[in-house]
Amino acid sequence: MSTGAMDLLERMLVFDPSKRITVDEALCHPYLASLHEINDEPVCPAPFSFDFEQPSFTEEDIKELIWREALKFNPESIH
Repeated sequence: MSTGAMDLLERMLVFDPSKRITVDEALCHPYLASLHEINDEPVCPAPFSFDFEQPSFTEEDIKELIWREALKFNPESIH
């Protein structure tokens, strides 16, 4: 693997999101320079949120979902 690819991956695969490279920074990385045209890339003015796709679950809802999922793999657990 090239040193440029390793550098980009190391910057992208950081556990703490506040220390992780941004999309804009990644696109400007020398490893990706030949894959984009800076003047032809729109930038979202604010972080995009997919909250509408994430339903709010109570602790009991989550327990029930886990229980149902476990039963799919262990149906003999039903008493």
